[in-house]
Amino acid sequence: MPFCFWSGIGSQSWAVAWPFVVLWLAFKVAISALVITAVVYGVRCLRRQSRGGSPTPLEILKARYARGELTRQDFESMRRDLDS
Repeated sequence: MPFCFWSGIGSQSWAVAWPFVVLWLAFKVAISALVITAVVYGVRCLRRQSRGGSPTPLEILKARYARGELTRQDFESMRRDLDS
C-alpha cells in the first residue's frame, strides 16, 4: 500500500508537468539575468556621473598655465585659437 506522497512519482503526471517546470526555470533565469544587468548598468551610470565628465580644452589650458607650463603669451595665443 503506497503512501500518498509517493503515488505521483512514476505516473504520467510528471510527463505532463515537466515542460512547465522547464519553462518556470527558464523564466527564473531570464528574470535573474535582467536584474543583474540592470544593477550593473545602474552602477556604471552612477560611476560616470560621479567622475564629473572630462575637462574642456579651455580648462586644460588654464590648468597648464596655472602649473607654469605655459607663458602668458602662449596661454593667450592658445586661448584665442580655442575661441575661434
